[in-house]
Amino acid sequence: MVVAGLLVLVGSPLFARTLDLTDQSGVKEIEISSRGMAYDLTEIRVNRGDRLRVTYRNGGGRHDWRVDEFEGAATRVLGAGRSETVEFVVDRAGTFEFYCSVPGHRQAGMYGRLIVKE
Repeated sequence: MVVAGLLVLVGSPLFARTLDLTDQSGVKEIEISSRGMAYDLTEIRVNRGDRLRVTYRNGGGRHDWRVDEFEGAATRVLGAGRSETVEFVVDRAGTFEFYCSVPGHRQAGMYGRLIVKE
């Protein structure tokens, strides 16, 4: 039982927050980092048609950041302490998942929501 509790704790976003950029104009600059199996942002809110410039900083291990539904919305898998910036346009409204594509990481809780408002 203790082991199961630890697994839940490892995958839970201990320092999670929401970033709402729906009231800003121009390119939306987003910095996201990770620690363990969690991103520091669990929800990002933007408007359809926004251009996003996302800088992902890896706080440890081997991780990436990606959103499958938008072209260019994926970093490479990065080693600890490395960062990469990607830029893309969110051209449709809806709720999309960003996640780490390293096997097992998404299932361990390394994901969040990108909410694109009409």
